Amino acid sequence: MRISRVAVLFAALVIAPTAACYRTGPRTTTAEYQPTWIRVENQSFTDATVYVWQSSQRLRLGFVNGTSSQTMQLPRSVVFGPTPLRFQVDFLAGSRSPLTESITVTPGDTVVMQIPPGA
Repeated sequence: MRISRVAVLFAALVIAPTAACYRTGPRTTTAEYQPTWIRVENQSFTDATVYVWQSSQRLRLGFVNGTSSQTMQLPRSVVFGPTPLRFQVDFLAGSRSPLTESITVTPGDTVVMQIPPGA
């Protein structure tokens, strides 16, 4: 079983980094579907809605209160084999909606997104 991690920084507004994202999980070659998860650790006081982007399609995953964590399952239709995805956080208070760089996610992975304090 191999575990890999990828770190990706969010960019709020123009250049300021506001969150990080990495993925962990086993890579398997079985055709059987394994659930894929995202765990959002919101260290900010601001509530946020989390979205996943696959190509040009944006899907709402859920809502994370400020200073809390939430684990959500990615829809089966989004992850099939190694799939490049981007994640977006839309803060309830404010006009910023940072978007991650592309990260390749495989069924069975858990993506952990950290939103730092002050984001």
